[in-house]
Amino acid sequence: MTNDENAAESQETLEAHGGWSTVLSDLVAGVDLTPSASRAALGAILRGEATDAQVAGFIIALGMKGGSVLELTGLVEAMMDAAAPLELPDGTIDIVGSGGAPSRRKHALSVSTMAGIVASAAGAVVCKHGSVAASSSSGSFDTLTALGLAIDLDGDGVARCVEEIGLGFAFAKTFHPAMRFVGPVRSELGVPTTFNFLGPLSHPGGVRRQVVGVSDPTMAPRVAGVLAARGSEHALVVHGGDRLDEITTTDVTRIYEVRDGEVVGDTEFDPESVGVRRVNRAEIQGGTPEENVRIMHELFSGADKGPRADIIAVNAAAGLLVAGIVDDFGSGVDAAKDAMLDGRAAAQIEAVVDLSNEIAS
Repeated sequence: MTNDENAAESQETLEAHGGWSTVLSDLVAGVDLTPSASRAALGAILRGEATDAQVAGFIIALGMKGGSVLELTGLVEAMMDAAAPLELPDGTIDIVGSGGAPSRRKHALSVSTMAGIVASAAGAVVCKHGSVAASSSSGSFDTLTALGLAIDLDGDGVARCVEEIGLGFAFAKTFHPAMRFVGPVRSELGVPTTFNFLGPLSHPGGVRRQVVGVSDPTMAPRVAGVLAARGSEHALVVHGGDRLDEITTTDVTRIYEVRDGEVVGDTEFDPESVGVRRVNRAEIQGGTPEENVRIMHELFSGADKGPRADIIAVNAAAGLLVAGIVDDFGSGVDAAKDAMLDGRAAAQIEAVVDLSNEIAS
């Protein structure tokens, strides 16, 4: 099919739902879109067929209304339609945060990145999906770049890392190139939007086991609903009581659990229940990408056994739970701390950096 034919087909698809005027009017009126309508709208955007005004209108109207489970499911389907291919082994997990929390805009510790490395060192197969910073001082791939990782591997390269060492990193810009039609508008708007939640839900490898951190308490159950609708095998959607998009150690964390395509419950997790003391925010601060790399080396050498080690261990434990490596948080925390102290986590860093650069060259 030619580009013109593709454009005509996509226009017909959007027109079947009334075109932009109907889609935007419904959102402004607080009417939920059907999954097919939201999929068609974002699909048109990702093919470059929408004006900046239409993109901005869609983002803001959807954000003000609040994306429903069905709308978000349709949006994720559109993201996956446009994603570059990535084949991963069954059982591969991801640990990822949505970002967007005011508390994360400065001095952000790369918790999900470090937790993913530790979970991998403790036996899970991990493919971390993420990007550079949007609302914090250091996004996951800013830290990975400072670490020396070749971050822009294609599907074959990422898959090789996962297959050979059980750890790979999928850079969102590489696997979701069509987001270039959205990125500039989002940057100009300068506010967290529903699109913050699409990345964690749109892993290009289609992983079915995830830990997803959500900073907005109203969105956490919706994200769990989307994961259920998309057939997740085992997922935990976590929201820190201090509005961190991860399991926190400064407060309790609300956890929504998804198993075999169903939300099976939500619980409140207290870090003290697994022997981790509550701390204040200053004790778990990170910094620039370079500072986060230094912190990572200190944690993985055993030089830092304090609060930052604790928060990494608790989040890695969640990853080990969804991977089926451990049966409870307490065992997961112990396994994560062991992997940091006995050198396995440090060895994983060296292995993935070396292999990624070998593949890139």
